[in-house]
Amino acid sequence: MTGSENARYAIVDFSRSVTDLAADSKQSEVVKQINEAFQAAQDRLAQLREAVERNTDLARANARTTVLKDQKEKALKELGEAVWRQVQKGRLDLPAGFGVALKAVEAAEQAVEAHARELTDLLREGEEVAQRLNEQKNAPRPQRVLVPGAKKR
Repeated sequence: MTGSENARYAIVDFSRSVTDLAADSKQSEVVKQINEAFQAAQDRLAQLREAVERNTDLARANARTTVLKDQKEKALKELGEAVWRQVQKGRLDLPAGFGVALKAVEAAEQAVEAHARELTDLLREGEEVAQRLNEQKNAPRPQRVLVPGAKKR
């Protein structure tokens, strides 16, 4: 190779190196942007995961609160029913301040009993109607006599 050929190849090699450097810098910029976007997505995912965990903890706490309230209401109901049974049996006298509440319970109990009587009466009426319908259905029917020469329908 002559000196001029060496110089020409050196210039070509140099221009390839510059082009490769430009391509490498563009490629590294794209890779850098992709890495930044990926990191941002991971950060956002971590934030969402924390928010979901917080909401799950809150939901569990609310569910537990509901269960505890239900247990308390059940216990109070059972206590009230036990006290009411003792009052009815005459084993327990409540202070005068409970008079209004006792009357309300008595009125509610009477309303339930009246409603039960009405339902019983309605059921009896229904049974009577059903029995009459069965009797009518099973009652002997008069036989039809066909006149000779008459067309049958």
